[in-house]
Amino acid sequence: MTPRTGARGQALVLSLLLLVAGAAALLQLYSGGQLVHEKSRLTHAADAAAYSGALVQARALNFQAYANRAHIAHQVAMAHLVTLASWAQFGDAQAGQAAAANPPKSVVAMMFGADHGAAYASALAAAGLGAAARNQGSLGRAFAEHDRIVNEVLWRAQQAVAQNLHQSRQLAMQAVLQANYAGGTPVDGGAVQLDPLALADNLPGYITLHQGQARSRLRELVLQASERYRYLDERDHTARNPWAVSSRCPQLRHELRRRGSTALEGYDTWRSADTQSYHALRSNKWIGCYYREYPMGWGLVAAGAPAQSSLEHVESPPADFSAQDFWRWVAEHTNWNIFSGTQNPLANSRAVAQGVAWRGRGMPGYVDIGQSGAPLRFAIRVTRPQASLATLGHASRVRVGRGLFNPVVSLPGAAMAATSAAETFFERPVARDDGRTELASLFSPYWQARLRQVSEPERDQALARQGVL
Repeated sequence: MTPRTGARGQALVLSLLLLVAGAAALLQLYSGGQLVHEKSRLTHAADAAAYSGALVQARALNFQAYANRAHIAHQVAMAHLVTLASWAQFGDAQAGQAAAANPPKSVVAMMFGADHGAAYASALAAAGLGAAARNQGSLGRAFAEHDRIVNEVLWRAQQAVAQNLHQSRQLAMQAVLQANYAGGTPVDGGAVQLDPLALADNLPGYITLHQGQARSRLRELVLQASERYRYLDERDHTARNPWAVSSRCPQLRHELRRRGSTALEGYDTWRSADTQSYHALRSNKWIGCYYREYPMGWGLVAAGAPAQSSLEHVESPPADFSAQDFWRWVAEHTNWNIFSGTQNPLANSRAVAQGVAWRGRGMPGYVDIGQSGAPLRFAIRVTRPQASLATLGHASRVRVGRGLFNPVVSLPGAAMAATSAAETFFERPVARDDGRTELASLFSPYWQARLRQVSEPERDQALARQGVL
């Protein structure tokens, strides 16, 4: 049989066609793979940026919580300083009275017991302590430093962090994007960009600065914290002698009244007052039984306002009553109750007259969130120019051959884009001992960050920016 020589070379042609088609497919696969790889890389970078932005928010909110707690701690410390200063004045005054035997230590011990007598005598060691309570004294300087820290350091830092949080978040996210692409330079200088306008963001209005009369919650928390310290409790004690003094009033006794209190007046004034008086029971035919007050010690310090007080007192009390009976002076110049009273009005008067006023700017403002307590959430869109991708054609278009072999691989729009969402949320690391749920606030540093799913409206908005919708 004769061979068919006309069919020679046909297999070669088919092989060449298959080789060209295979090469085109490989080139197409390479460029398509590059696009998928770069889109995945951009998506991971967007997630890293979003999480970093939420982490910046969490750190900012936790800073505000620590700063708010520091405000409370400083206020409690200032209350202690004011209390210590009024006691220093009190001890100094009592040292003077004990040294002058007005009243005598023996009388106090005889009437109210050896312990009271010994305590009165020990006041001699407090002579001169009143100097520490002055503005330039050690206690006054310590208070001024606390005042400076809360007003010039903490409060200013809180305002700056709150006002710059959006910018700080944007800078952090852009830095993360740049770090993710630091290993390679786009072929034509294209850069990964974060859309300046977020797809969603509830940061505006989320944080509130509370000043003036809006500081009520901070004041309440300061007072609650103060209740933990017995040193700041009311210092009231009354001792009575055991035997009858006058047949006209056999139920009454001589009294030793110790009075003291520390209070936050309004929002800006810490006041502490300490007094002690011996109230000797007297009687006469004109007014019957009454109490003759002998001041033994007094002290008053007000920080942030003049050393005025709501204590029962009069201005410029007499140094002594050698020229006039005590009860007559009281009847003519005061409305004091010297028959069954419970206060030390004469000692109060001396405390106010010699009171010390420390300069202070009062309680600063504080920062908190709104009432909803919802997480602080945002969604972002990140873009990269398609022209910068490492494919075989311009603007990510891959062309192989001419005519029929002209496939194109590209993404819609001029840039590749990815979206991501994250939030900063409030959650305790461990449950409360009382089993209650703690509401979100900027007084507990339990703010954390996490990624969230992008919502459908946010995706639609991103596609519209891409030019697809």
